[in-house]
Amino acid sequence: HLHALLALLDPALTVGDLGCGTGQVSELIAPHVAKVIAVDGSTDMVQAARKRLKGLHQVEIRRGDMEALPIDDAQLDIAVVALVLHHVPEPARALAEVHRVLKSGGRVLLVDMLPHERVEYQQQMGHVWLGFSEKTARKFLEGAGFEKASIAPMPPDEHAKGPSLFLATARKR
Repeated sequence: HLHALLALLDPALTVGDLGCGTGQVSELIAPHVAKVIAVDGSTDMVQAARKRLKGLHQVEIRRGDMEALPIDDAQLDIAVVALVLHHVPEPARALAEVHRVLKSGGRVLLVDMLPHERVEYQQQMGHVWLGFSEKTARKFLEGAGFEKASIAPMPPDEHAKGPSLFLATARKR
């Protein structure tokens, strides 16, 4: 029933699913917006996203790095960066790129891990960062030029085996 809330999205929006992985977020959002631009740096993930999103004509899938997004300036109304920033060597640079591709007044929605001690994630899953504190996330967002940053821990998921997550939103001036 919570998926019904997606109908509140403006159907004229262009949304970036940045670090899209297999395209799960794109698949969820696409029926409710005009266009989704899904980007991932991994060829394998791009192929998986193409397979998952086949037939969703409002989705464009592109291969590219978070620190050099293959999107022209001011193209997106909303940028979703879900569980990707901890993989990025230069999060500040990546968020500056997100800022660049957003229209004036556009919003970023960032979901990532809170600080944790699971160092095995770096070898097993390629994590560069062991999560981010609220202070660090705010510093990265404000340093990239965003304003009105709101950062809060997400309610714990009793079925999750990984670290706790936070949700951050901010607006481009």
